[in-house]
Amino acid sequence: MWQKISFIFICILLFATENILSQVDETNIPKIFYRNERTLSLNLTTNGWGVGYRYGDRINFFEKKIYEIDFSLMKHSKEVKSSSSWFSSESFVFGKLNNVFDLRVGIGKQNEIFSKRDPGSVSVKYFYTLGPSIAFLKPIYYEIINYANDSMFTVTEEKFNPGIHTSGDIRGKASFFTGFDEMKFVPGAYIKAGFNFEFGQDDLILHVIELGAMFQAYTNSLKIMAVDDNQQFLFSLFVAYRFGKVINAQEISEDYLKKRKKKFRLF
Repeated sequence: MWQKISFIFICILLFATENILSQVDETNIPKIFYRNERTLSLNLTTNGWGVGYRYGDRINFFEKKIYEIDFSLMKHSKEVKSSSSWFSSESFVFGKLNNVFDLRVGIGKQNEIFSKRDPGSVSVKYFYTLGPSIAFLKPIYYEIINYANDSMFTVTEEKFNPGIHTSGDIRGKASFFTGFDEMKFVPGAYIKAGFNFEFGQDDLILHVIELGAMFQAYTNSLKIMAVDDNQQFLFSLFVAYRFGKVINAQEISEDYLKKRKKKFRLF
């Protein structure tokens, strides 16, 4: 997973760099909007995947205050899918104790570094968010084969017990909804930072690729697998595709843009 995410990072950065360099010498600035934004996202991280919502509230042309909600499924690095030996097409992760879902609510800031010079170019921004999070741990139940003798057996739904269960005892997973009444909650917090690259032909429709890193901390370790290295503190890389629209858009003049660039320009 780490290798795949790193490869995606490199490809997107190379693509963005090429577009940024092609913009540097542009002098004609078209119609530009002073705007708020609403976007949804599909997120892939080195420890899972998820979806998100973000609202960007303008401070000035280059800066926005951002509010976000993310929901994700977290995975352990030692998860390996196995197949049942009982002629079942269903696969399962041997030794997995809980499905772990993470809900994050954050606030932060976004600052534009390079603006779009024409509909086919790319704008570049950096951002950070932080806030509370909560992990939901839902126990996983398996269909366990219990032998009465060589020819007779029964099937029961049980949680994984590393002391007695082997992969040959498992016929498959029980219903996903089994164990919801035993769900536990682990509070925590997170901080996330990265860059986003906005592209697209329409000034009012947003298509964005995001790259960054995130640190998460919880009050207890998240018991995903029946191993000793379930973690309480997690560092991950992420890539996201974000799409949405501009709201409350207002046109601004070239003179205003040039003045603001002199004040806020980073490079």
